[in-house]
Amino acid sequence: MGDTMLNLYVLDAVSSKKVPAEIDPASKEDFAATHDWQTNWESTYARQLPNKVALHRKDNYELLGLMSYELDERGLAVEVLYMESARHSNANLLHEIGGEKKYIGIARALFAYAVSISMENGYDGVLAFKAKTSELVEYYIREFGASRVGSYDPFRLVIWEDAARELIDYFERSN
Repeated sequence: MGDTMLNLYVLDAVSSKKVPAEIDPASKEDFAATHDWQTNWESTYARQLPNKVALHRKDNYELLGLMSYELDERGLAVEVLYMESARHSNANLLHEIGGEKKYIGIARALFAYAVSISMENGYDGVLAFKAKTSELVEYYIREFGASRVGSYDPFRLVIWEDAARELIDYFERSN
């Protein structure tokens, strides 16, 4: 796995302490845990997604998030097809019930992993993906240095080489 060089972690939302995390191929148990998520990963749609990986806490293996990606050889990028934070840290779901996130940085850890896959495949860390909402478009541009690809699809974003390097450096610097 591309995880070897990355010391991934998320932050405990209350204490701001680093919680070491790791990425593995997603398992049946991971998918089964998503019934109350925004997306049920046992659905027909999610079942056909390629390269599904799970972000877990290293110590107790708590599921933090899931991601599906594929290699886009024409676009020389890793296409992040779907990414979701666990219910306990999903802003959209928590917003409805006025809850607070348990962890911060799940998307950052998943993106950093996708960058490492992109680098391993000779795509220089470039990622392409679609944001689900216009709020998320702004968030990804602000937090991860993503860029809009073109006007035809305002939700389509790319993380270019420099921003990709920043994502990796964030985890390398902190160790």
